[in-house]
Amino acid sequence: MKPLNKKNMEIITKQEFEELSQHQSEYSISIYLPVHESGVEVNEKQDLIVFRNLLSQAVTELMQHGMPAQKAAQFMEPATALIKDETFWFRLSKGLVLLISRDFFKALHVPISVKAGVYINSSFHLSPIVQLFCDCPYFYLLVLSKKSASFYRGNRYGMDLLDIEGLPQGVNDVIHFEEKSERKLFRMAGTGVGGHASYHGHGSGLSDEKEYISQYLKEVGQTLEKEILANEQAPLLLAGVEYIVGIFKQVSHYKHIVEASLTGSYEHVDVSSLFQKAHPLVKPYIQQNSKKALQNYYNQLTTSLTSSMPDKVIPASYYKQISTLFVEQDAHVWGKFDEDNNKLEINETKHINDECLINKAIINTLKNGGEVYVLEPERMPNAAVIAAILRF
Repeated sequence: MKPLNKKNMEIITKQEFEELSQHQSEYSISIYLPVHESGVEVNEKQDLIVFRNLLSQAVTELMQHGMPAQKAAQFMEPATALIKDETFWFRLSKGLVLLISRDFFKALHVPISVKAGVYINSSFHLSPIVQLFCDCPYFYLLVLSKKSASFYRGNRYGMDLLDIEGLPQGVNDVIHFEEKSERKLFRMAGTGVGGHASYHGHGSGLSDEKEYISQYLKEVGQTLEKEILANEQAPLLLAGVEYIVGIFKQVSHYKHIVEASLTGSYEHVDVSSLFQKAHPLVKPYIQQNSKKALQNYYNQLTTSLTSSMPDKVIPASYYKQISTLFVEQDAHVWGKFDEDNNKLEINETKHINDECLINKAIINTLKNGGEVYVLEPERMPNAAVIAAILRF
């Protein structure tokens, strides 16, 4: 099994994220840029214009930190070089992240839109992308028609078409019409050129088209169970005309099929449009982990094991006291924390040398084996920007 239609770009892995979270340097620069994959914004190079402005902002802030202008410009040269790389700007995802420090440069393409911003501190600002690696349940989508079957894996950020070995591509791939009168099924070993055929006798045989379709869908289900679904519990959403979806539900042994389905013809719909239609139907299923964590929080609300106060949660993250951390998406708490003296300073606005303490709380919690959930504002406990279940 492998994803299809992947762009040729570097995508951060969870291991790389963990390594980046431990990076320390006198100047660690994080630049976030929302970008476009296609359209007028790409043709008119609008993303490149915003990028230039962010680089200028980074140089200015380095100078505010005491770095001479020439040295600040040299520091940013790896990022500046991207301005002239025309191919780079035609192979973007939804978000671009640049991480820069002394002798270190990394450009990351992320499948989520990010807010434009420049962050300079002793460690990288990673909170906008932590959601890619924490509480990111996935789902499957099976698009069916009489002539094809396509299988996708997605999460709340996007979806990929998967290459499933031996997945039947329509009724004709399972039933050879020249052999129908002999009551035999004809199954190609694969959908590629040169696949070997095998025949399966079925006694009295299949009597009508509905039974042929049923057999085809049964083999789709068996192939998916063999290749992927045997030990899975992820929700499976079906898409197709109503009677085909209904037959698949009857013949499938998979126990986690979503009750709702995408009804209609979807075999020629592009991945992006499919995702936009599929995500609302599977969203309640892929939020189950965060729902359970929030319920655990509310069950302990009257005890000393929960808090939504930054002045308690942030220090607790440094002292390995958080088991579950909830943070509001794109929220900031600016200030400093002196771990040796347990002294916290929080500022209403960002000061020079301030860091985002939510970012530090996330990194500390992950480093110490805790769980992190990035939530929309309306889902945060007590309408706070940060909250936690404590270990003790």
